[in-house]
Amino acid sequence: MKLKLFLLASSLTMALPVTTYAASTTGTIAATLTLTTGCLVNGQSATTGVNFGSLNFGTSAATFDSLGATLVGSSGNGIYVRCTTGQTFNVQVTGSNTAPATVYGTVSTQPRYLRLGSDNTQGIAYTIYSDAAYTTAIANNTNIAASGTTDATLGTNYAIYGRIVGGGYNPIIPAGTYTDTINVSVNY
Repeated sequence: MKLKLFLLASSLTMALPVTTYAASTTGTIAATLTLTTGCLVNGQSATTGVNFGSLNFGTSAATFDSLGATLVGSSGNGIYVRCTTGQTFNVQVTGSNTAPATVYGTVSTQPRYLRLGSDNTQGIAYTIYSDAAYTTAIANNTNIAASGTTDATLGTNYAIYGRIVGGGYNPIIPAGTYTDTINVSVNY
């Protein structure tokens, strides 16, 4: 039986055609990847149109004295920034509404203005701060101080708090919805 398998295997090997090559060409393929520095802001790699969240003072009677708010975004309170190791960056507020003709509340040294939607000549002064004690006002085009909180995934936190003072329980403050758009820039 062993002899028959050997003869069968030997005859199959002789029956297969043998291909020979006259030449061969060899070379290489260059594979490359260039990575640049980058940052994730609130967990997103987008560089424009990032929604940083909202600074919502809530609903209150127009006869208020003072109100406070905390920036809340998709990743929690504040702005989170996580950059490539060694990459320097800063977070800045770059602008918001200008002062309307009539302003209610106390105008601070770093004022911002919520404008009445039905009459943008009416507004309420407010200030944004980098601390919950409302001691460090955030000026336009200056670096915001980090809050000291870091998340392993999201990075360094930059908290923003808003405060309205001086409403004085004033009954002539018009009721309605007041808004402002605060521009933010993360530079790296």
